[in-house]
Amino acid sequence: MSSLALMRFLEAAPHRYDAGMRLITLGRVTLLHRLLAEVSVPRPGAHVLEIGCGTGAVTEQLVARGAVVTALDQNPEMLELARKRLREAPNGSLTFLESTAAEIDGLPEAGFDVVVASLCFSEMSESERAYVLKAAFQRLRPEGILAVADEVSPERPWQRVLHALLRLPQAGLAWLLAGRLTKPLRDLAEEVRAAGFEVRAEQRWLLGSLTVLQAERPG
Repeated sequence: MSSLALMRFLEAAPHRYDAGMRLITLGRVTLLHRLLAEVSVPRPGAHVLEIGCGTGAVTEQLVARGAVVTALDQNPEMLELARKRLREAPNGSLTFLESTAAEIDGLPEAGFDVVVASLCFSEMSESERAYVLKAAFQRLRPEGILAVADEVSPERPWQRVLHALLRLPQAGLAWLLAGRLTKPLRDLAEEVRAAGFEVRAEQRWLLGSLTVLQAERPG
């Protein structure tokens, strides 16, 4: 089953987003968020830029690990839920921005230790991803970390066939409900390398269709 084919529908009802994502990822989204936070905070006080923070599930874990987070999302309803979720965050630990991913080019260059992107690159076109990845590279300090969690195409042929078959019913429903689908990334690691990063690690689940990828801006 596709993990993210119904994302557009869920985003139209932010109050149901977290529960919906847990359901359609068979609970794996919680693990995804936890692992993403684990690889995203190298030390307390690290400055983290989070692209597409949604309702703040990852943001909450980043702050809990001692990060200073700038979290952005283009959906104001999602941001309002995130603000409520993080209302007790320590002073100075969190800034929310209503902004698209492409607008990170207005943030300071080399201003962050980490850039995090959770379940948002699959919503972009290839050219949009290339732009955002390059902008993310420029926002990072040397040896800064890029951590991405998203839907990808499985690596093995049998996984791709089974994943495609299981994806069809959900994809059809998503199209009827939302009029638009996310698209699994064919080669996320290669796109990340093309932006100048060095890929350090990758973990996958659900027939290889969900990934957490960690990369680094060379020093």
